[in-house]
Amino acid sequence: MKIYLFNPETGIYLGEDFVEDAPIFDSGLPAGATAIAPPSFERREVPVFVEEENRWVLRALPLTPPP
Repeated sequence: MKIYLFNPETGIYLGEDFVEDAPIFDSGLPAGATAIAPPSFERREVPVFVEEENRWVLRALPLTPPP
């Protein structure tokens, strides 16, 4: 089963991985993982997982890096 990883503190998408046993309703997944795929995103966007709502949102990245 494919899972999607995110930073547990910020929700920022980190990538994907696989687990052998398919947990039911994410209950057996480690912290910072979900079975819900992030949405497609453009170059200056990042998916962020909102655990309280159990969904992904897209956030715009700043055009210039902070000083």
